[in-house]
Amino acid sequence: MPHREQRGIAALAVIVVVSAYLALSSGCRGGRPATSGVEEPPTLRIQVVSTLAGALEPCGCVKDMLGGVDHAAALLAKASERVPALLFAAGPTLFQDPGVEPDARAQRLWKAEALAESFRDMQLRAWTPGVNDWALGPNELGRLSQMTGAALLASNLTGSTAGAKSSAVVEIAGVRVGVTGVSVPERAGRPPAGVVVGDPQAALGKARAELEAQGARLLIALLAIDRGSALRLAESVPGFHLFIVGKPFDEGDGNDPPTPPVLIGSALVVQAPNHLQALATVDVYVRTPGKIELSDASGIEQAEKHRRLEERIRDLEQRIASAEKAGAGRADIESRRADLERLRRELAETSHAPPPAPQGSYFRYTLNEVRERLGSEPHVLARLDRYYRRVNDHNRTALADRKPPPVPEGRSGYIGVQACSNCHVEEEKVWLATGHAGAYATLDRQHKQFNLECVSCHVTGYGEPGGSTVTHVASLESVQCEVCHGAGSRHVDDPKNKSLITRNPPVSLCAAECHHPPHVKSDWDVRAAWPKILGKGHGR
Repeated sequence: MPHREQRGIAALAVIVVVSAYLALSSGCRGGRPATSGVEEPPTLRIQVVSTLAGALEPCGCVKDMLGGVDHAAALLAKASERVPALLFAAGPTLFQDPGVEPDARAQRLWKAEALAESFRDMQLRAWTPGVNDWALGPNELGRLSQMTGAALLASNLTGSTAGAKSSAVVEIAGVRVGVTGVSVPERAGRPPAGVVVGDPQAALGKARAELEAQGARLLIALLAIDRGSALRLAESVPGFHLFIVGKPFDEGDGNDPPTPPVLIGSALVVQAPNHLQALATVDVYVRTPGKIELSDASGIEQAEKHRRLEERIRDLEQRIASAEKAGAGRADIESRRADLERLRRELAETSHAPPPAPQGSYFRYTLNEVRERLGSEPHVLARLDRYYRRVNDHNRTALADRKPPPVPEGRSGYIGVQACSNCHVEEEKVWLATGHAGAYATLDRQHKQFNLECVSCHVTGYGEPGGSTVTHVASLESVQCEVCHGAGSRHVDDPKNKSLITRNPPVSLCAAECHHPPHVKSDWDVRAAWPKILGKGHGR
């Protein structure tokens, strides 16, 4: 479940600004990259959301997870105080999955509404949808799009497009910015019912001409298509300054790693990580009149060269090791070692080279992580609280009849910790000292105990025969003994039969069931966490 206690408005935390080279090549986190020349304020800023896919806030049991629409809103609000900014989104935005189960319809719709209204607060200017956004049909997509206050753009789609337009022009900081979008909203080769997908290349070329005719000087394309197609489009349709990429569809709650920005000719192609883990930022410095041509002041080509060199070095190291193992000739191995040293010297030179000096108008790219420490925008935070209360009140009644499957003949049902503690007193004491014992209380405090996205990891035997459901949790609240040791009714009936219970559950169980990304951070180690649930007489 999302890790959130009721929070006040936090003081502004330091925004972690990560250069393309550091963030996307080496994974480090740091301040603004070193730049050449005198530091000067950008003319305008482009903020990018890619494939948000219904991620209202992060789900997890540790602090300061990546994501959270209230944190992103706080970051954007503070940043826009200093620089005129435009926010754009591409790819699946309002729904996590392409389809919605009937029992979850109300919850998913209200969540999409909360996201749409939050985008209005964040002043989203335009977005291009993916398959997921048709999850409840074109009418709901159209209504939700209106709630965002932003232009819905899909220049290559006809049919049930929810009123999507071809393009829009925005004037900011004295610059006319033209934006268009193309989408290939297909999953398994099929678009949503009633949607006709036209040629993205032809639509993009036509939209570019329309925007130029309207006097747009900075041209942006939003692409809800697979990355390979996006790169080919950037090659085949010149004239755009920025391509913003999102997926055609997304599914599940898994977080994607960051994708490095690339240059295709003079066009910058960016794709932020899904689920609002980070906002991609492009600062634009317009320093010449007339037609805008942007040079790179971020070192993106250097970062790409650095990455390719690292790959070649790793490959050559493996080849040398294989050659030595196979008994290859000394001359051959020495030749390869010489190549390896040359590549290492080239890598070292690339690593220490400063970013290029800005020439004329230029851009700088950064990736800003979205974390709890950024604080929360108060209007968005209040909306999240209303959403969770509304879902809780609805599901408590609407799903009251949802019961667990019956226990098949010869299998055990769930009995709860109180039955276990009749014999296992010391083990219960150990359990009571762990976070598992308070897992359900955490949901209760946050008005999420009937939330379909949260409850399964905070109760025992969820969806199992004789176990619990979203509303039937009596005696099975929190993460109890039977989550690890299995249903215990037959063990209670015949305690001497050790085969009726799992005495030593595998360590991997925690990671397989609940404690896996994105519910924990990527560096979370189940073996390091395991001792926290052990005690005398209970695994120790």
